[in-house]
Amino acid sequence: MKKFDAGGEPIRGDRTINEFQAGVIRRIFRDYSAGRSAKRIAFELNKEGISAPAGGEWGFSTINGNPKRGNGILNNEMYVGKLVWNRQRFIKDPDTGKRQARINPEEDWITQDVPELRILDDELWQAVKDRQKAVKLNRSDDGETENHFRERRRPKYLFSGLTKCACCGGGYSMISADLVGCSTARNKGTCDNRRNIRRDQFETRVLNALRHHLMDPALFKEFCEEFTREMNRLRMEGRASIDAAEAEIKRIDPELDKLMKLILASDSDDAPTRMMKQMKELEARQKELKAFLQDAQEPPPLLHPNMAHHYHAQVDELYAALQEDSEEKRMTAADLIRSLVKEIILTPAEGELRVDVRGDLAGILAISLKSKRPARGAGRSQVEMVAGAGFEPATFRL
Repeated sequence: MKKFDAGGEPIRGDRTINEFQAGVIRRIFRDYSAGRSAKRIAFELNKEGISAPAGGEWGFSTINGNPKRGNGILNNEMYVGKLVWNRQRFIKDPDTGKRQARINPEEDWITQDVPELRILDDELWQAVKDRQKAVKLNRSDDGETENHFRERRRPKYLFSGLTKCACCGGGYSMISADLVGCSTARNKGTCDNRRNIRRDQFETRVLNALRHHLMDPALFKEFCEEFTREMNRLRMEGRASIDAAEAEIKRIDPELDKLMKLILASDSDDAPTRMMKQMKELEARQKELKAFLQDAQEPPPLLHPNMAHHYHAQVDELYAALQEDSEEKRMTAADLIRSLVKEIILTPAEGELRVDVRGDLAGILAISLKSKRPARGAGRSQVEMVAGAGFEPATFRL
């Protein structure tokens, strides 16, 4: 809660020192200045069960932070008795709707000396600053470390964001220029899964599975039978929605004519007002129905078992596009291939990684059908229906 002085100005620096947490901060600064890496410090804190500032586990980024933004344990000037406000502002990206941080000019910063909150001496603080410069951490504006292999631009990891560790539920990410590994195990030390896999080998295994194992014709035939039953029901509802809308529009025109005649013939002062309100409501409803019919169409054709063969042809084309010289073609193909996968679970077993791929039926059918929106009041497409009507996505093991 903010507090204000007698002049109405906010009282800054109304904080107290937590001695246990202050001891942890001093330890981090001492260990870092002595040569330990942020990752090793995070490992040790997690191993001892010491909670991070937000109450979860420690990661190296929690300690390193971003020097430009003044965040992270090693860059917090409050530890040497200074509070800084208005260092950055947040704006909303018009395309994504997400907030993005922007650093304000230094002359706009508000700095307050709070010597009572100092927990580090200048010598230790400066020793850490010197080491930060010595290791030449090159950080981007979003705080990502760009040293080592990250300094080299490389193609985006094809299945990033889709891979999960079966042991901890954390993500699998690039741990070197060539290897994919459990992020939690590498960055926090709270997962025992140290098994990794070459990115090119992993991507090849998943791509081959998508090309050759997903949408097996025999299994897909069984799926088609169930899908057809559901689509027949939706077809009837869709046609009924169109018929009902067309019939209602036909009823509205005579009603409007009738109301207009009553308004012209009325001698009352109140009646025309009420009837005009009714006319506006009918006209609004008529506009709504016409818009529905304009977008509505007959439901797309039902699935056919041969669609499995069409799927394989489509995926083969996407696979070939990944080898194209055109970056635009590669990126488009990669996005479509990613849409086929719900998630990929990596499990250490018998000295190697078992890969379980869960297909995303919505993406699979979108590739196979190229379907449009069927005419239903709720407006669900075939793809949306499959994804939400209890059909389980295909799962296969590599």
